[in-house]
Amino acid sequence: MNAETLLLRLSGVRQNGPGKWMAKCPSHDDRSPSLSIRQTDDGKILIHCWSGCDTESVLTALGLNWRDIFPDRWREAEAR
Repeated sequence: MNAETLLLRLSGVRQNGPGKWMAKCPSHDDRSPSLSIRQTDDGKILIHCWSGCDTESVLTALGLNWRDIFPDRWREAEAR
């Protein structure tokens, strides 16, 4: 998964820099964007809710898991 695919699942998305976005957090009743999204050069997607939702809750609300946002880490672990 890449950040653009993740962004399609969110509302209130706005870009605030190269490879950086804000969106409404799906884990709580968000009236203004509080979810920060960033794609790193190595393909990881970093998400942070500034209202305090933990990442696990955000992933669950999106129907995703850790493998979706940290693909290389899981491929390396499975290869071992």
